[in-house]
Amino acid sequence: MRFQKKLPLLLLIFVIILAGCHFPGQPWVLVEITNHADGEKVVLNQEVRILAQARSSQGIERVDLFVNDELESSDEPPMGTPREHLAELSFTPFTEGEVSISVQAVDRRGTISDPFAITLQVVLSSDELEADPTPTPTVSPEELALTQTAQASCFNSASFVEHVTIPVGTTVSANSNFTKIWRVNNNGTCDWTGYQLVHTSGDRMGAGSPRALPMVNAGSNADILVDMVAPPTPGTYTSVWRIHAGDGTPFGPELISTINVPEAPTNTPSPTATFTATPTLTPSPIPTNTPIPISVQQVTQQVILSPNSTETNTVTCPSGSVVVSGGYNHQPGIRVWRSNMNGNGWRVSATNTQPSARALIITATCMFNSGGSTSSATLSQDAQPNDFTQYVVNCPSGSVVTGGGWDFGSNADLSVYLSTTTGNSWQINVNNPTANTLPVTAYAICLSGVSGSTSQHENRENTVPPNDSASARQLCPSGRFITGGGFSIDRELLLYHTTMDENGWINHVANPTGEEKHLDTFAICYAP
Repeated sequence: MRFQKKLPLLLLIFVIILAGCHFPGQPWVLVEITNHADGEKVVLNQEVRILAQARSSQGIERVDLFVNDELESSDEPPMGTPREHLAELSFTPFTEGEVSISVQAVDRRGTISDPFAITLQVVLSSDELEADPTPTPTVSPEELALTQTAQASCFNSASFVEHVTIPVGTTVSANSNFTKIWRVNNNGTCDWTGYQLVHTSGDRMGAGSPRALPMVNAGSNADILVDMVAPPTPGTYTSVWRIHAGDGTPFGPELISTINVPEAPTNTPSPTATFTATPTLTPSPIPTNTPIPISVQQVTQQVILSPNSTETNTVTCPSGSVVVSGGYNHQPGIRVWRSNMNGNGWRVSATNTQPSARALIITATCMFNSGGSTSSATLSQDAQPNDFTQYVVNCPSGSVVTGGGWDFGSNADLSVYLSTTTGNSWQINVNNPTANTLPVTAYAICLSGVSGSTSQHENRENTVPPNDSASARQLCPSGRFITGGGFSIDRELLLYHTTMDENGWINHVANPTGEEKHLDTFAICYAP
């Protein structure tokens, strides 16, 4: 009888415990603002960019931005409903003072996350951004005791995970804007709240310091983002940063960004030949020269596309090298419709279909000391309606194929699902789902004046999960040099990253369907 009286109380306690638990199989949605901290200053009448990292067990449908509790804008993943989505949203403050900013993520089943909210301070001009020293908070004795207790019971630690963008040694054109992102892990026991990233040595490359970090729970990864500008003069530049705790104590590894700024290509006029009579000399022995080894380098340029805009940009290979291929890497919402050789560089034309700015990285694969030159062979042919069309572009006799590309003339509906070598030619297959005949130009990049050859190496049968993304990389064998790459993907997949990676090639795709799809990656390798 006594136990029966206690049973309702025990059940109530059990229900409360269950309410506080997070079950691995239970749907969940999380979102946080990653590029602004609570209390940060922004400038009146200037657009404020908000990056919100959303995660969901069921897939993200959209992320909503609220300004002073009113819906300002939404960002939807253009590639189905991925489990992770970095939303880019923006607003422009028109009133000085405090403004409340919050974001919420919605999954594909309509589940809404808890809001992540911060307050920003709107100031009249950029002169005020760093004019005021950081205020010293007033802390009561009780709060101080609690803080000291919390600090004593946890410790700060961080570990480097990977370079998300701009790996060490990346070549970046002079005066180009780029975004450096490091991925780190909070492997300590303290949650990072009110922490900062501080420049400690090297060249800041136009970045502000210190920079507020997003809140990062213990055990979680964080992507730390810094916008930089490549210096105007050639050379190697290194910028070193560290994480600082709320009390100013540095910890964790040095976060390093190292780039190479190449010399701008110059056209040196040939000197006028002069002839001077000279006495006959006994020829000296011809020295045995050691050949300069071949090397391949990737040059990159980041472009920020304005909302609903189209741009064409070319990244040029450094003097002393020849372009052998190229590629790109872009954020969701960008559609690339031209990717081909242009002069001694690689050209990409792209359209931003979103109402907020998007980043595009253009890459050129450049070969040094080959002793040869490159040119492009082309084939222009209409893509047949409601069908796929195959294009095969042959390299001339005496040359070797190193890569390939295409030009759709901005047609939005066309897509490439096969890009590969076939013999000494480049082949692309284009899908045209429309009822119209649409023009397409295919390109093969051909290296001539060399005695070496190229061969294709394959990484096949990689799976792409439903409503998710995946990547596949293929390296060149030892003694061979990467010149280009290709892919074979199911037609429903969306290709958003195809570039040189180490001495190989990598492709990233998104799968917006509810079925598993396939991805093959090819590396084109040169043997001297």
